[in-house]
Amino acid sequence: MIVENYNIIFDLDGTLVHSVPDMHYAIVKTLSKYNLNPISETKLQTFVGQGMLSLSKRVVDYCGGDESLYELVYKDYRQNYSEQPYKYSSLMAGVKETLEFFYKKNVPMGICTNKRQFVTERLIDQMNLKKYFSVVIGARDNVPLKPKPDMLILAMQQFKSIKKSYLMVGDTLNDVNAAKAANIKSAVIAGGYTDININELGANYTLENMRDITTLFKIN
Repeated sequence: MIVENYNIIFDLDGTLVHSVPDMHYAIVKTLSKYNLNPISETKLQTFVGQGMLSLSKRVVDYCGGDESLYELVYKDYRQNYSEQPYKYSSLMAGVKETLEFFYKKNVPMGICTNKRQFVTERLIDQMNLKKYFSVVIGARDNVPLKPKPDMLILAMQQFKSIKKSYLMVGDTLNDVNAAKAANIKSAVIAGGYTDININELGANYTLENMRDITTLFKIN
């Protein structure tokens, strides 16, 4: 049981937002330009979590390209996705109710994601999530992505809260390992963007759905 003095930091893709449909639209558009083989939305989902460059490289390899296309595909995919990051995206199950619960209980919340900062801000604004988060940390220059701890540490530094403990809520090994490296607890939600059994990720808590997070907290 977690007591009241916790701040919660959420991952975005596969945790709060089902964003793969828009990623898929952008990558398919990019692949067609370079005459590469198509990729299914289901397969693309397994590549999400380590940033756009990593995803682009893995897609190129999977779709029959070579390393000479890495940078080209990355730049075009980034542009295509930036132009339309939210048309087909939707909230993951239970997100709105859970965020509203913690918001009404005055539990400080933030986001830490490997998605680029300005795209993250556009997405959460379009999804009507902006009011819930006092801290939003996305990918930026000179800050290593998760699973390195740097983004989480930066997020923790920006919380204007007297609460000194943190819980990282995510869906992949990146989130768990980043939390471990930052020396904070983690919870993993089923149904996200990992192809690994969540019970094998090494999180402090494994939950079947987003709503179950509320059961971890003892809040008056």
